[in-house]
Amino acid sequence: MNNFEKITVSAGVLSDFLRVLPVIEGPWDKEFQKRFCQNCRASGQESCNNYCPDADKRNNPEWWLSLEAKEETKFETNN
Repeated sequence: MNNFEKITVSAGVLSDFLRVLPVIEGPWDKEFQKRFCQNCRASGQESCNNYCPDADKRNNPEWWLSLEAKEETKFETNN
């Protein structure tokens, strides 16, 4: 089994791998902010960091992996 096969065995395993990458913001973070933060009363408040009603999805790419892919989606790189 190669590394690709190992990390793509399930959405949960891939999510665990993505979560530990040293990235400041991944595409799941941008989508989280778009879907959950825009209409949240805690957004922008101090309570946002202490109490997030969607904490199970915050900084968690697993929910994002379950979304339907958009054909026009492009992932930015620093190269």
